[in-house]
Amino acid sequence: MNKPGLTSSADVRVAIIGAGALGQQVAQHLHQTAGWAVTGFFDDFAAHATVTPHGTVLGRVETIEAAFAAGTFDALLMGIGYNHLAVRQQLFEQLVARVPFATFVHPAAYRDSSAMVAPGCFVSPGCILDLNVHLGPNTFLYPGCVVAHDTTIVGHSFLAPAVRLAGHVTVKPRCFLGIGTTVIDGLELGEDIRTGGGATVVHHLTTPGTYVGTPARKTLPIGK
Repeated sequence: MNKPGLTSSADVRVAIIGAGALGQQVAQHLHQTAGWAVTGFFDDFAAHATVTPHGTVLGRVETIEAAFAAGTFDALLMGIGYNHLAVRQQLFEQLVARVPFATFVHPAAYRDSSAMVAPGCFVSPGCILDLNVHLGPNTFLYPGCVVAHDTTIVGHSFLAPAVRLAGHVTVKPRCFLGIGTTVIDGLELGEDIRTGGGATVVHHLTTPGTYVGTPARKTLPIGK
């Protein structure tokens, strides 16, 4: 639902969860895209009525449902960053049954007509979503990501700039793929996988942790 429940001539009034750096980035893209408007932010770590560069803090997360019922906004997007993936998932699942989440695909991204993009997704400029791609809920793609044919990102994951996923890749929930990561075709990344910048994944990754290098290998604790 790129414009949930509204005609194409109306702005979708979006409230963003998280008023920090990522929330401001999300708001900037919305402000610059026709058909979208930012109502404000919900944030547990900023005082009510705090003015940010892209809008005002409307209240704490616990006030979201009441604000939606009062008609303050039309849909939500998540502005909580990749260091808190479990929190992002928890909040999304807590709210989605009662408050709609928008789906934002920047007009400077390419989305094949067969690509499925779920509620809560944010796709930045320069991304490519190829044939039969499936982005599950609450997935965030930074600029320049390439998701090749028949690849599935199950949900609640982050792809940093210029991540490249080959065909028939599966990315399970709460993964963060660092800038410039490449995943070759047919691989599966399990839950809670992280990769360092420039990592090249050539095998299935099943054990949660951080993987770096070419080929990507799991990092060891300090002192090991």
